Amino acid sequence: MLALLLLWWTQRRNRALMKYEQIVALARQTGFPDPFLAAAVAMAESRVVRSNPPVADPFAHGDITLGHSLGLWQINLRAHPEFAAFALYDPEYNARAAFKVSAGGSNWKPWTTFREGTYRQYLPKPVSGEANA
Repeated sequence: MLALLLLWWTQRRNRALMKYEQIVALARQTGFPDPFLAAAVAMAESRVVRSNPPVADPFAHGDITLGHSLGLWQINLRAHPEFAAFALYDPEYNARAAFKVSAGGSNWKPWTTFREGTYRQYLPKPVSGEANA
């Protein structure tokens, strides 16, 4: 536990925050059928509060009392002990874990931000004229 927190703190100092577009590209590369939805969930899960434009933190660490949720998609270690805690801070590993947890991007119910609709604010807005097409 202490080692995990120490790694998190050390790595966090040198972190690279990620923009929505970067997460969309990562989700597409991982194979999510809707990379925009996958990225929106990641943004809602790991957004840096008060950042403008919004960015996500690959080293996000959720509430420790709820089971250590880590990384962009906040993979919960209590629910998913099959994933390596330290590796979940790696965006690509975290994306692959989210892909598995979400049944290939078809089930987002494990994420609170999906169930509560918080992710919707990060979805791209329709371009003028698209809604009528």
